Amino acid sequence: MTDEPQYAVEATQTSVAILEALVDATGPIGVTDIANTVGVSKSVAHNHLSTLRAAGYVVKRAEKYEASLRPLALGERTRDGLSFYQAAEQQLDNLATATGETTTLFVLEETSGVPVSISEPEDGWSAPFRAGERLPLHVNAMGKALLASLPSDRVESILDETELIAPTDATIVDQDELADELRRIRDDGIAFCRGEQYEGIIGVAAPLPDVSGNRVAALGIAGPVERLNGRYLREDITGQVLSTTKSIQVALTSN
Repeated sequence: MTDEPQYAVEATQTSVAILEALVDATGPIGVTDIANTVGVSKSVAHNHLSTLRAAGYVVKRAEKYEASLRPLALGERTRDGLSFYQAAEQQLDNLATATGETTTLFVLEETSGVPVSISEPEDGWSAPFRAGERLPLHVNAMGKALLASLPSDRVESILDETELIAPTDATIVDQDELADELRRIRDDGIAFCRGEQYEGIIGVAAPLPDVSGNRVAALGIAGPVERLNGRYLREDITGQVLSTTKSIQVALTSN
């Protein structure tokens, strides 16, 4: 049985669209603006807003509405249930402190890579994505490390469902070239990204399979090429990423 809806529930789609419109807004907005943004009548928008408000997902302020922080609680509860996150959280912060670079922990969700946690030192690279966002797997080191962790038939299935977009000229969009890259990552145990998602940004990551077998994760570092280059990247940063993933795997195995 496929998970694609045979008959999409329009009411659910409308509620999600309204919630996303509220999140995207720069401040509280009124029913008219919401209705125009989503493309529904004011009465329909009001009914959905009232339902979302009753469920705690929307807050009303002076006849205007904004998204609540309830989804944050759901996301944190989901994240706290991941065994590798519990083992990796402190290690991720330690790695950021030791290197002075931005560290990230990604998890595979269907055909996307999702940042579970991002640790940014004071002078580190400021990531333009947030924890919980879904990102393409082929454009960054963490995503490629996730793909390289999977059986070949699973990789083929993911790529068949994925549009290989090219955010930069360096992005690998040819499936054969990407397959060669994934084989190299499997052999070396380390993935690199050289300006493939953001121009001038380098990434290095290593896979972190969950001992339960239910999730696949990857831990990595990303930053500007002016800092991440040469021997510092190839030996120091790469070595610390590999050492951190091994420490996390030991912690997972010993629990």
